[in-house]
Amino acid sequence: MLALISLATIALPQGQEVLSRTEVAMPGSGSTLREERILDRATGRIERVTRDGSGRLVDPVLVKQLAIGARDAANGKLDSLLIEKLALGGPHEVAFWLVAPAAMPDLRSTIDSGRAAGMAAEDARRLALATAQQFVEPGNAAFAAAARAVGAAVVHVDTITPIVFVRGTAEQVRALALREDVDLAYWSSPTWEPEGSPMWNDWASKTARTDVVQRRGYDGAGVKVLINDTAAVSPNNPYLPPVIEGSSTNVASHATAVAGIVCSDHVPHTGAAPGLTQLYSYGGAGDSVAPQAWAWGMNQGISFGNCSWWNGQKGEIRFLDRYFDYIIRHFAVMMFKSCGNQGNGDGKVTTPGCGYNMTSSGNAVDQNNHDWNDDTMASSSSWVNPIEGHDKPEVAACGTGITSTQTGSPWIGNVGTGTSYASPVTCGTAALLAQTDSALEAQPEAVRALLMAGAFHNVEGAAVLSDRDGTGHINAAASHSALVRGQLYTTTLTPASFVQGVHEVTIPLVANDETRVCGVWFSLADSSYSTSVLQMDLDMTVWFGTTLVAASASQFNPFEIVQFVPPFTGDYTVRLQSQQFLGSSEPFALAWVNRRNAATNEVVVGGNITPGGTMTFEFVDVYHPGADYLAVLSVTGAPATVAVGPLKVFELGFDVVTEWSLGLPGFAGTYAADGRATASLTLPNLPWLSGFVVHSAVASLDPALPEIVEDTSPVTTFVIQ
Repeated sequence: MLALISLATIALPQGQEVLSRTEVAMPGSGSTLREERILDRATGRIERVTRDGSGRLVDPVLVKQLAIGARDAANGKLDSLLIEKLALGGPHEVAFWLVAPAAMPDLRSTIDSGRAAGMAAEDARRLALATAQQFVEPGNAAFAAAARAVGAAVVHVDTITPIVFVRGTAEQVRALALREDVDLAYWSSPTWEPEGSPMWNDWASKTARTDVVQRRGYDGAGVKVLINDTAAVSPNNPYLPPVIEGSSTNVASHATAVAGIVCSDHVPHTGAAPGLTQLYSYGGAGDSVAPQAWAWGMNQGISFGNCSWWNGQKGEIRFLDRYFDYIIRHFAVMMFKSCGNQGNGDGKVTTPGCGYNMTSSGNAVDQNNHDWNDDTMASSSSWVNPIEGHDKPEVAACGTGITSTQTGSPWIGNVGTGTSYASPVTCGTAALLAQTDSALEAQPEAVRALLMAGAFHNVEGAAVLSDRDGTGHINAAASHSALVRGQLYTTTLTPASFVQGVHEVTIPLVANDETRVCGVWFSLADSSYSTSVLQMDLDMTVWFGTTLVAASASQFNPFEIVQFVPPFTGDYTVRLQSQQFLGSSEPFALAWVNRRNAATNEVVVGGNITPGGTMTFEFVDVYHPGADYLAVLSVTGAPATVAVGPLKVFELGFDVVTEWSLGLPGFAGTYAADGRATASLTLPNLPWLSGFVVHSAVASLDPALPEIVEDTSPVTTFVIQ
């Protein structure tokens, strides 16, 4: 078992402090390793200190690899669950993960090179799929022949991964596992189960603020999404786009409901991305179905897929977790997964959501409104991290009592509750981001960084990272605004990317504008994956000049995230320190999202904007009807700012016009029941006013929140004619 103290700051002598402390049991033995990440403020460096049970300094990678190697040798390269199943007798379906061909190129690099040459994401991905098939086909065929030779039945020979499914007896399985071309053998679950139950509601998308992005003109059009479920999506529902089916299974309510949460165009029960041109569906059950479903989907051109089911396994990385880690890393797609509904039991996260690379969503309760103040996490939502130690879920979304699409008339209705219905909200939000910037169709790490950095809606626990909601409830508006503003850095890191072990990224921030910074990478999931070792391990610090403002150091996560209030306006340095780099290259993304990005209010200017004319102002915040508001004018624009409350700013300056506007009728008051307020202003009839540039913004004041100010709108700028 693992005990993890995440981001605990413990003072040490000589200007040092412990950023994280972990203790983990070595697989196959009773020994433990204790690791600390210690920040030296004088040098700015984070030291990784690992000791064994006797207090001796050790190399954690080497110790762990040796322990797992000894375990696998003792087990005959059989996963522990497979050993349990074989002991029950009878034949079993087994997924044999083979050693990858030595000459296999980095498939993600193939995609990135294709994109750099001007290929569309789906075409570059097809090139990688063809390359993978060329390299794995001979080895897979040879193993399948060997399985038949010992009398086992071959269930599925995969075409793009080094995996062969075999059904055989314990004797046959053990004999095959001893082959040199076998990396590890896993028990293959023959069944899948949905993760939802009946209840009612319709506010999930509004709580996630996806409708804000839709009003900006983005609805997911052109992005291809796969619904991989226990059955097919209904092709007849009039509120869904045309459904392209990859399997011959029957349609079912669960899959159809999940599809509607992603892309229903029903009003008001609208999905996150209602503009999808088409939807891809692949239904089935059993672990051998997943490789077939996703190979088909990627050949169709999908960039994202949702899996709202589990296979009865939980709490640690099993075959399907590894499979999806491999697919995400090598083929640049993102799998969105329900985190599980085990919260009222052992709380364990369910497979295939235990891996490093997929994005798992916990289930929040929106209380039948779109306000955030009263939201909670559903008690049934899984939250206990896998035994490998990485944090799950990554994010949360509302999945309690959902109204969505159905398989028959009236085609819309109450469909259920569970993480099954939280995950597709996150998936649909990814489609909105990818429509905004098509590069994200082949950059799943960037999508994940934007979603996690934008999750300002803290439902429980610590604001930046906690047990049940991960980094927080997704906020589509914040993530989208950050993307539009260019608050995203993507690269491929290599050992040469680090100067004295450090890679730096400069980001501009505004004083008092609370900010979240998230860096994301992936597990390689190749033949070394059985060691559960991340190829790259980065720690992150954020600096303003020589002043440290935030730090994050985790041994087990393929991400680091911080949340802080910048003390000054200017350029900040995000310092990524490499603690481990075992591979040759790793895709990396860094996103930073501010409170300004999370705003849902706006100022709409109209009327006669001329000297002597009468202007009109509409102050809008549909998320806070009945709340107080304060609007201002200014002739001083960015980079000047005005602090509004302790965590937020107006992106304009305080000048004589601002002071004058504070007394204007209608510029302060209370929103009506529809979240709107109006004001008018007759400009002085002075010709010299023509050409003046004026800025306006509004703050929505919610006294129910501890920060008092909830939203500070983007600036609306107009020119007096």
